[in-house]
Amino acid sequence: MRNILLIFTLGASALCAQDALFLQNRLTVTQGQIVDRKLLAGQRLWRASVAALAAANAMDVHSSWNKHELNSTLAGAGGTFGAQGALLKLGMQGGLVGIEYLLTRRHPSSRLYRAVSFINFGVAAGIGSVAAHNYTVPVPR
Repeated sequence: MRNILLIFTLGASALCAQDALFLQNRLTVTQGQIVDRKLLAGQRLWRASVAALAAANAMDVHSSWNKHELNSTLAGAGGTFGAQGALLKLGMQGGLVGIEYLLTRRHPSSRLYRAVSFINFGVAAGIGSVAAHNYTVPVPR
């Protein structure tokens, strides 16, 4: 489980670093244009929402590990949540963040950054509440 969380953290860090590198290159190449502060604020909000989403998913994986999984897609052979389910969750979150990154990279606007940020915060709240419930469920023996 530690390896999965490590891979997950490294992936989220690499995405943020790549986004920062792209922004830095874009700002230095454009002919001395003044940077829009609203756009940068929107990007910071989006990065914070990605971090919140990553934390909520990591908490959900931790709280579900080796417990009975009701979602048959995420359940392993014994009907419990394990590495297979964690990798599927990681893939789904990576796909969502990747699509958001491509959208915001293609059409950078503070309004779009805010919109996807609110979606991420909402999803993180939902996943976080499920994770909080999972901590109350006992591990089967």
